[in-house]
Amino acid sequence: NKAGITVYIMGIEDKKYLADTYANSLGKATVTGYCIRFKTIKDINIDVLEAAIRFGIENTNVTNLK
Repeated sequence: NKAGITVYIMGIEDKKYLADTYANSLGKATVTGYCIRFKTIKDINIDVLEAAIRFGIENTNVTNLK
C-alpha cells in the first residue's frame, strides 16, 4: 500500500507472540497481533522478518483458516 509494506502472519493462536518475540529486533516496524508493518525493506532486519514468517508457517493451525 502507499503507506508501506504489510505482512500478515495468520493462524497464530497467541496474538501477543509476534510483538513480544520480534518487535524489538525487527527495526522500524509496527507489530500487532498478526500484522507487521514497515515503510521500506531497508527499515527492517530481514533475518528477523524471515524468522517471524517461518514461525507463522510452522505454527499455523490449518483448521482455523477454513
